[in-house]
Amino acid sequence: MLFLGPPGTAKSLLSKSVCEAIDGYFFYYLLTRFTTPEEVFGPLSLKALQRDDFRRRTEGYLPTAHIAFLDEIFKSNSSILNSLLTILNERKFTSGSHVTDVPLLTAFGASNEMPEDNESLEALYDRFLFRCSVKYVEDELNFADLIFGTDESLALGSKLSIPDIQDLQVRAKNVSVDADVRKIVLETRRELRAKNFILSDRRWKKMVNVMRIAAASIGQRTVDRSMVLLLQHMAWDRPEQKEHIKNMLMDLMISGGESLKKLKKETDDLLMLVQRSVDFKFPLRIRCYDCNEMLESSKKLYMHKTIFPEHLYYDPYRISLHLRYFGYHELLRVLQEEYGWNFVENTPQRIHAYIVEMTGMRDRHAQARVKVEEEVETLKCMLDRNVWVTQNDRTAVMSRCQYKINLLHEIDHTFHIIESMIEQDGAVSLMDRAFVFEAEAQ
Repeated sequence: MLFLGPPGTAKSLLSKSVCEAIDGYFFYYLLTRFTTPEEVFGPLSLKALQRDDFRRRTEGYLPTAHIAFLDEIFKSNSSILNSLLTILNERKFTSGSHVTDVPLLTAFGASNEMPEDNESLEALYDRFLFRCSVKYVEDELNFADLIFGTDESLALGSKLSIPDIQDLQVRAKNVSVDADVRKIVLETRRELRAKNFILSDRRWKKMVNVMRIAAASIGQRTVDRSMVLLLQHMAWDRPEQKEHIKNMLMDLMISGGESLKKLKKETDDLLMLVQRSVDFKFPLRIRCYDCNEMLESSKKLYMHKTIFPEHLYYDPYRISLHLRYFGYHELLRVLQEEYGWNFVENTPQRIHAYIVEMTGMRDRHAQARVKVEEEVETLKCMLDRNVWVTQNDRTAVMSRCQYKINLLHEIDHTFHIIESMIEQDGAVSLMDRAFVFEAEAQ
C-alpha cells in the first residue's frame, strides 16, 4: 500500500499503525538518495567473505521482515531498487549467488510526491497495489478534533497473526468470482483502455485476488458486486483519475437490464410527438378558401379536412395580391418545409400507433421497476455485510440506486401526461384504447 500526500498528513502514522496491527516482524526505514543497501538489506557477512562468498547478514533487516514500511520510498537510489523490486514482486532476495525466499506479507510506502519520470521508479510504483491519496483534513469539525484533541495515537483492536493471514490466503484461492463481477472488471478494462489508460496484466491479476481475499475474510465463497468498489483504490495511476474511476465502477455496479436513460429518452420523444400531433397551436391561423373558417390548431385542421375533404386552404403568410391556396396535403408540406412549423398530422391511425408504442414502453417500464427494486435490495444486503466498503461509498451507491428509482417515477409521470393528452384530444377514448390494447395482445 502506498500513501501519497503532502507533508504533515500523518502518512507515517497511518502506515505504522496498520503495520503494528499485524503480529510479525516489522521493518521500518526512512529512505534518502544516500541510503546504502547495507541499511536496508543488511551488512555483508565477514565470515562469508573470508570464504569468497558474497552474502549479507539479513537478520533484522527487510529480507526477514513480515511487514515493512519504507518512508519516502521514491527517494531510493538505483543500488537499492533492483533488489527492492524483486522482494516486492517475487518475494525473493538475491545475495551474491544465493536466492532466498522472504517472508514478507505486505509492504507500505509513503511519499510526498509522485515518482519522477524514471523507468525504475515507475516499476516500483506499479508494485504498490493499493494507492491512497492523503490530503489535509477538510471537514471543520474533524479539523477541530485534530488540533484541539490530546490523543495522537490510533486505537488498535486485536492483532492479526501470521498463521491467520496465511490461512486466509489459502481460503481465498477457493473463492469464485460472480459472472456479473467478471463483466464489470472486463468492461472497466475496456473503458480505461479507451481512455489510453493501460494497467499491467500483473496488476489486474492482483486486483482480482484482493477481491477474493476480501470476500474470504467475511466468510463469502464468491466475490459479489460490492467488492468491485475495492478497485477504486488500485486502478488509478494519478490521483486526479481516482474520482472518475470510482464513479465508473459505481455506475457499472448498478447497471444492467433495461437502460432507464434510454427508456426515459424514448418516452420524452413520444411525448413530444404527441404534443406535436394531438393539438399543435399554429403560429398563424389557417383560413379555409371555400368556407372562410379560421383554424388555429392541427386538431381543428384535421377535423375540417375530414368533414370537407375537397376544401382548399390559404397560405397564412400570403396576403393581398400574393394570395395562394392549396389542398390539405400540399398545405402541410408548405407549412412544415417552407415555414418550419413543427407539427405532425393528427390522425386516429397515428394516435393508435402512439398508444401501441406506449403499451410496449409500459411493459418495459414494469419489468425495469421489478428488476431495479430487486437489484436495490440485493445490493443493499451486499453492502451491509461488506466491511471493506466505507459508509461514504455505501451512501454514494445507494444515491445512484435512488436516481434510478426517480427515473422510473419520471417515466411513469410522462406516461400519465401522454394518456391525458390523448384522452382530452378525443381521438381515442378510454374504451377504445382498452379495445386496442386487447386487440394488440391477441
